[in-house]
Order: sequence, then structure tokens, then C-alpha cells
Amino acid sequence: MNQEDKPMLQKQQQEIMEIFNEFKSTETNQLNVSEFLEILQTTGLDRNCELLVKKLENLRGHQLDLPQFTEQFNFNYNLYENFEMIFQIMDTTDSGKLSKDELKKQSDFWGLQLSERDIEIMINYSGSDEQDSVSKEKLWSLLQQYQNNKMLQ
Repeated sequence: MNQEDKPMLQKQQQEIMEIFNEFKSTETNQLNVSEFLEILQTTGLDRNCELLVKKLENLRGHQLDLPQFTEQFNFNYNLYENFEMIFQIMDTTDSGKLSKDELKKQSDFWGLQLSERDIEIMINYSGSDEQDSVSKEKLWSLLQQYQNNKMLQ
């Protein structure tokens, strides 16, 4: 079973339900996404959950019930839309490319455990026109090839 296919742990579900119950409307039993995002930004918590914030930004103005809110915490990293959000977070210079330094820093942050050699191979294998960086499209292609090869083994 792939990591992205694993169901949420009971503890995670409980924590999400507690968050939902804390911020939902008592009248509608729904969470107002715009108000929730504003609270995250006001408290500075938006910097700790950038991927969730990016997903919720697409739902600004909507009301979510508990199952819809819970779904926002599920991330299938094999979907291009989710990859694109992660890439935007990783691309700290907004260049549309990831440098070796960005890849290393983000690898450490996301717990990917990529070695210097892994990063070197990624950049060289992607055939990047730019030295020491890889574009979003080339990185996506590389990750898809890796996933396909992994599934064949």
C-alpha cells in the first residue's frame, strides 16, 4: 500500500474533528472557509500548514461540513494539482525552477531524505537546460517515471 493511499489514523481524524468543532458555525454546523483562513493568517498558523492553506484558498467563500473539511487533509501526491501546490511552496524564489539548494532544503523540511547524490541525479537526469536547477514540468515527469518504475518492481 502506497503512503498516499493509507487511511488517516484515528488520532488524526479526532484532531481534525476537534478543529472543525472549534471553528464551525453552531447554526449551520458548517465551517466557513474564508473565516477559517483569516484565523489561520491572523494567528500565523498559515505558515505551518501551507499545503492545507493552498487547498483551502481554492474553496474560499464555501461552507464545509465535517467530511468535506476532513477531505482537505488528504493529499494524493500523485495528482498533478497537489504536486503543483507543493512545488509552489518549495520554489522559495518563485523562479518556476528548483535549485540544488532549494531541493536540499525542502528535502530536509519534508523528510524526503534525499542525499546530495540523489539531488545531483535528479537534476542531471531531468535534462535541465538550466544548470543546477529543475523545472516543475521536468520534475513532475521525473517523479512519474520513478513511480512507474517502482510499480513495475
